[in-house]
Amino acid sequence: MLFRLRSDTRPRERGFTLTELLVALVISALAAAAIYGAFTGLSSVTTQTRAQDNAWQQARTAMTMLTQAIEQAGYGLPMNECSGGIYANVAPSSNGLQYTVSTASPSGGLFLTPVAATPQANSSPYYYSPAGINTYALTTVTGGSVFGSQPVTTITSTSGNSLTAANFFVANETLLNQNDLFLVALPNSSCLLGQITNPGGKNNIVAQSGTSAFNAPGGFSATDPAITASQLTNRGLIDLGSGGFSIKNFFISDGGGAQAGTQVPSLYMQTYTYLNNTTSTAPPALLVARGIVDMQVAFGYGLNGVVTQYVLPGSTPPAGMTAADLLTVEITLLVRSTRYTPGHYAGATPSKTVWNGASNPNLPTVVYSIPTNLSAGQSMGCVQGNCNQYLYRTFTSVIPLRNDIWGQ
Repeated sequence: MLFRLRSDTRPRERGFTLTELLVALVISALAAAAIYGAFTGLSSVTTQTRAQDNAWQQARTAMTMLTQAIEQAGYGLPMNECSGGIYANVAPSSNGLQYTVSTASPSGGLFLTPVAATPQANSSPYYYSPAGINTYALTTVTGGSVFGSQPVTTITSTSGNSLTAANFFVANETLLNQNDLFLVALPNSSCLLGQITNPGGKNNIVAQSGTSAFNAPGGFSATDPAITASQLTNRGLIDLGSGGFSIKNFFISDGGGAQAGTQVPSLYMQTYTYLNNTTSTAPPALLVARGIVDMQVAFGYGLNGVVTQYVLPGSTPPAGMTAADLLTVEITLLVRSTRYTPGHYAGATPSKTVWNGASNPNLPTVVYSIPTNLSAGQSMGCVQGNCNQYLYRTFTSVIPLRNDIWGQ
């Protein structure tokens, strides 16, 4: 009998060769690198997008507040009687945040127009601006006159004919109340601003400096040293009331306090009203938008509602024009992202052109030099003092000064 022998031999099993393993390893490494690169790129794009969105949002908030203040500026102010401006005595305090701006009056106070701007302090608690560039602060003034620009009475005399006295006499005090702000129209088309601290009776009006920041120590002569007693006699007194008058100051600050110089520069707003006008209770500065590192301002003048020339703050109006011919304000904000965005810097020689002079030949070229090596105490909120690792954008808006336009 024949038997078939059963073999226990199994078919040969083949594994991966060393070459195949190496090829697979290379392919896996390339795939991993591609996936990592895709995620890294996506993360970078997401970071940049978020930084851009953040800059847009902060700029939009800042521009909205500035636009509202500028469009309201001049309301209730008798610009025809005060075309040369309004002398006042609202001085900056030392509370660490306040920064009051305007053209200086002869007394060192304010020479208020509906809108004014000046280079702000280049030191904390305000802002460390790169050398060679003016970062401006802006002031707007809104009136509250319920009688239009018509005087409610006239000045008959000052106390003892002294211009340094805190009180003066009017023909009729019936319509004047405590805390009312007033204007005295002078022959030179400018006005003096003050506040009634107490109607003293018998047509005696008291305007003490110790209880109101709107009154200069030393009376009328301190507000305008050139004024004379004869110029005040029989001059009309315009009552601005007390409810609607406000002075708004916009400035860039690092926030001050214990961390002064190390925080992100931001736009702040400070508002004076008749309620917070005492020298001992300066109004607080409110945060408007973070990451605003520079603000440039230009004033557009013209006649019949048409702008013919732009000038920088501090410059005299064009020939044949006065402060009443100010029609528009051009604002340019340079916004820095509050997010750290390495890899999206400006370049080896970092700078950002704020104004290039091409769109408006009357304005000079303004280039913001981005700091790259700030000390720890003046870092402006930049990682390791290098502000060149952030995203920068400029935003420009031309805002009409509506009340001046209507006044024409």
